Formats: sequence, structure tokens, C-alpha cells
Amino acid sequence: MNGDKVLSGLSYISILFAPILFPIAVWLLSSNVAVQSHAKNALILHILPTFITIGLIVVIGINGLLMQDAQATGMVAIVLIGVIAILDFFLYIYNLYKGIKILVSSNH
Repeated sequence: MNGDKVLSGLSYISILFAPILFPIAVWLLSSNVAVQSHAKNALILHILPTFITIGLIVVIGINGLLMQDAQATGMVAIVLIGVIAILDFFLYIYNLYKGIKILVSSNH
């Protein structure tokens, strides 16, 4: 297993120990184009749940302001928080899958 493959895989798996920081460091410090590409993709996959979560929380807030009905806003919030949880969990598992796939593969 070569170092480039390990860095590429760890860029995705770093969601467990240093999300965002590790992919940025690998992306900026690596000289291998393939490793930089994996680090950039991992960075996007690490940041995406944050943007999704913030966006849906803003939607819940706007919904609350416009509807002015606590019960309806509560129901919308429950549904959207469920959607957030499912999307964030899927992206978390996908990061782990991509990292393990790279580490186990014979080439990347």
C-alpha cells in the first residue's frame, strides 16, 4: 500500500477524527494530482452536511415566521429534521465507504 493511497483514503475517513482539517491539509500539501482530487472531493463531502443542515434550519425559521402557527411549524420542523438526519447519516456512511474502498482497492 503506497502513501498516496493511504492519504486518499484517510481524506474520506477523516470524518471520524479531523473532518475538514485533514482534507484541506492533504489538498494543499500533496503534490500528487490524484491525491489532491480525492482530498478535494472529501472536503466537499465533509462540508456538504453543514450546508444542508444550515439551509434546512433557515427554511424551518422562515416557515415559522410566515405561518405563525406553532403546530404547523413544529410538524414541518420534525419532518425536515428527519430529512437532515437521514441525509447527514448517508453522507457520513458514504465518506467511510469511499475511504475504505480506496484503501482496499489495488489501485486508485
